[in-house]
Amino acid sequence: MFEFKQINESLKSYCAGENIFDFYRLVDPKTHEIFDYDQDGNLKKQEDCCYEYWGRDEACSNCVSKYAYVKQRQYVKLEFLHGKVMLIISRPVKIKDKMLAMELIKDITSSMLGFNYYRAENKNVENIVSQFNELAVRDILTGLYNLDYIKNYLDDFLEKEVAFNTLVGAAIDIDNYTQINSLYGYNLGNEVLQYVAEVMAKCAESNGGLAGRLGPDEMGIFFINKTTQEMEDICGKIHEEVTKSASEFEGIKLDISFTYAVASLENDDEPEDFIGRLYFNLRTAQGHKL
Repeated sequence: MFEFKQINESLKSYCAGENIFDFYRLVDPKTHEIFDYDQDGNLKKQEDCCYEYWGRDEACSNCVSKYAYVKQRQYVKLEFLHGKVMLIISRPVKIKDKMLAMELIKDITSSMLGFNYYRAENKNVENIVSQFNELAVRDILTGLYNLDYIKNYLDDFLEKEVAFNTLVGAAIDIDNYTQINSLYGYNLGNEVLQYVAEVMAKCAESNGGLAGRLGPDEMGIFFINKTTQEMEDICGKIHEEVTKSASEFEGIKLDISFTYAVASLENDDEPEDFIGRLYFNLRTAQGHKL
């Protein structure tokens, strides 16, 4: 492949935006508002939010504009709309000292290899795209939400809900996980991770919370409008379930336990501050060993 900046002038017309993309829009990744930037250089807020175009009532779980804004780089995703597969490329842009994301949108239905096959075989293409997008926000090994999704979730909470609700979280660290990997191998270590993650996911779902993977052997669970004592009780129940149900992994009997720490989200927190405080509590005497 050749660098785009070296392209021959006669080829540039094939690469112009109007030849590649059908639509564009400017999105505020924090509020999900849409803006127009007219020919006179005026930035005008529109009535709709970006997610409404996809028929949703709330922000997409895999909001590429939020990722582009936070990471300051380009992100790509697919969406399904009215029987069509849409490609969305989001890039960070700064206009009049306002940081936005530019979304470039293309209907790729007719140019997508395999689409007609799936349609002919009565396969639900919408579900396929949905599964693809779900993978973007999940940790592949455990199935829990990934760290980027957790940070976006916390950022949205701070932006919209912190004035009216509270959020408390707990981080857990599986005890002796490094030794398990060293003694029995990573395959067994992965089984342990998946087992604990399954218990946490069920607990989060049954109590209206959210569980995610924060690190190699660290996981987090978050709830809105619960007290720290209630979170302590939930961690105790998770530990009870983990120790009660765990028996053998690949024929090897293991006693699984974990250390946990609890923290509340503060109004002036950034997501990294809150997660950092959970880690700090986990590594100090404030962490609880069960």
